[in-house]
Amino acid sequence: MTAQSLRNLCETQDIEGYSGLLKDDLVLHLLDLADARAVEEFCTLQEDIYFVENMAKAIKWSASKSIVQLAPECDDTMVNATFTLRRSDGYEVYKIRFVNQTTEDVATSCECLECREKGYFCPHQMAVLVKCVGQGVFDLGEWTGPMTREAEDLIVANVLRKRRKA
Repeated sequence: MTAQSLRNLCETQDIEGYSGLLKDDLVLHLLDLADARAVEEFCTLQEDIYFVENMAKAIKWSASKSIVQLAPECDDTMVNATFTLRRSDGYEVYKIRFVNQTTEDVATSCECLECREKGYFCPHQMAVLVKCVGQGVFDLGEWTGPMTREAEDLIVANVLRKRRKA
């Protein structure tokens, strides 16, 4: 969430005294003065927006052989991949891993800041997920990791339909 999105929530909740606050102080201000249910609903909505926006990027990235590369030995229990994206200031390169030994849950990791420090299922992991589904490493129905209905619909519409036509 951005400081601006938190300010928007303050405004919709008719909370005063937020305009000069930085993000950390905004969070505390909201927790003190806002309705807990409204904050929870807002956070859930923000998570869904994050997931869908990044899944759209991931679908685009996963189509490129140079951006997402799966290790040859990948299967439905272990996926190792490299995400490489050229930026104006160099390259963004991350190692991604999915481990699914129990079929009840999948453990995911990425070297990026969003995953490493914030614990997010990052867009790099999403791109690997889409690549795996697109190449038939595993079926979308077998995926037990993070997913929203909207993101699943994006994958079905933009990846699986194209694969079926091919």
